[in-house]
Amino acid sequence: MTQSRQGVLIAIDWENIRRGAQLYQRKVGPAEVYRAMHDVGSVFGGVAGGKAFGDWSLRPDDGREFAEHDVVPYHAPRTIAGKDRADPAILLEVYEWVRDRDDCGTVILGSGDADYQVLVDRARGYGKRIVLCAFSASVSRDMLATAPLFPLEAELGIQTAEHGDVKLDLAAAPVSDDVDGEDVESGQVLGRFVRQMYNLESRMNFVGYSMLSNQWMLDWGLAWNEYECRRLLDEYQEAGIVERHEVFNHANPDWPTSALRLVRTDERVRQALGFSEGPASNPVLSNDAAPVQHGSAG
Repeated sequence: MTQSRQGVLIAIDWENIRRGAQLYQRKVGPAEVYRAMHDVGSVFGGVAGGKAFGDWSLRPDDGREFAEHDVVPYHAPRTIAGKDRADPAILLEVYEWVRDRDDCGTVILGSGDADYQVLVDRARGYGKRIVLCAFSASVSRDMLATAPLFPLEAELGIQTAEHGDVKLDLAAAPVSDDVDGEDVESGQVLGRFVRQMYNLESRMNFVGYSMLSNQWMLDWGLAWNEYECRRLLDEYQEAGIVERHEVFNHANPDWPTSALRLVRTDERVRQALGFSEGPASNPVLSNDAAPVQHGSAG
C-alpha cells in the first residue's frame, strides 16, 4: 500500500471522454474533467501531474484549458483519413511512467478501451496499478474485469435514469413514441446522422464505410462502440436512408473501397435536412454518374 501511495499521475484520452459525455447529451470541459480525476487520484496519493492526449490542432482551446490547469497537452495528430491515434501514444507514455518513474505508484486512466489491458498487466508487474476514471458506458467489459472504475457520471454529478414509483394520469391522452416506425430517441439519432453525413458529403469525394463506423459516428456521439455504429448503418441501409457503393481504390485496384451515401430522395432524409421542396440534385446519386476516381475518406 505504501508504494501505491507514492504518487499519482493522470492520463486523459480526451476524445474518449468527449464521446462518453455525448451519450448523455452533455458537453464537458477540460477543467471539470481534470478536477474530477484529480479528486479520484487524491484517494490513492498525492497527484503529481498529468497529460491529456489528443489532436490539439482540432481543439486548440481545449488544449490551452488543460495547460492552464497544469495538465500537459500531448499532441497525437490524427491520420490524413481522420483516424484517432491517441491510444498508441497513451500506451507508450503510461508504460514509461510505471516502468521508470519512482514517484508514480498509481495512474488514473481517463479511458476504458480494451487495448489498455496489457498496460494494466505491465503496471501490476512493476508493483503499481491502473485505475479507470471514464464514462461507464464507454468502458469495455474486458477492462471492467481488469481494473477498478470510478465512473465519471458520479464524479460529475450526471443523473442517469432512475427506477421508482411514478404517478400516471390515466385520463391523459397517450403520447405516441413512434415517428415513422422509430421511437423519439432513434429519430433524434437519425436526424443527427443525416445532417452530419450531409456535411461530410459536401466536402469529401466519398464517405468511407470503415471511417464512418470506426471514427466519425463515435465522434458524433451516435453510439458508444464500433459494433453499435455498424448495427445502426445496417438498419439505415435496410430502411433505405443510405445506400452502399464502391469506389475505385488506387492503392489496391482489385479491392474497391466500400462507401455509403445518403438517399436524398427519401422523405426522412429530406425532413432531417429541412428540405421543404424537392430534394436538391445530387450527381453522386445519378445512375449515369461515373464513379469517383480520386480522393479517399476511409
